[in-house]
Amino acid sequence: MFIIVKYGNNESLICNPSCAVINLLGSIKRRAGYGNSNVTIDLSDETGLIKELDTHKSDNANKHLESHTTYVLVQKEIMMDNLSTDSASTPSPPQINYIPLLDNCSEIFPNFQIRSEHLVKTTKQKGRTGKSPSPAGRLPKVKKAVPGKSSARRK
Repeated sequence: MFIIVKYGNNESLICNPSCAVINLLGSIKRRAGYGNSNVTIDLSDETGLIKELDTHKSDNANKHLESHTTYVLVQKEIMMDNLSTDSASTPSPPQINYIPLLDNCSEIFPNFQIRSEHLVKTTKQKGRTGKSPSPAGRLPKVKKAVPGKSSARRK
């Protein structure tokens, strides 16, 4: 089992994902030349879908990566919003930006557009289920007829 990681000037690494995610990312970071830096790395597929491996550090990488597939090395930047100075207000969640570490990425992979699985999942969950969340939107319950008993009232 192996994966190919593209980075830099169309350079490639062949990696064995049969290990913990933290070990795989550490090996890729060191072999790609980012070992002594504070850069946080992740992988995306050829279309730009981020794998968010850093949220699954103790998992086996095989669980999140497909064998014989090419991935693009990306840098994860966490942007903290420090505009709010009011201590009583709730802090806004950090904004995460991903930067491909592959030069001319859009030329090599024409359909490459960075997006997150998390955003894809939340978008899918926003669809209507067909039922109203309001009690006013519910249909009245219909009583089932029991054999031998008449549902019409007798006078």
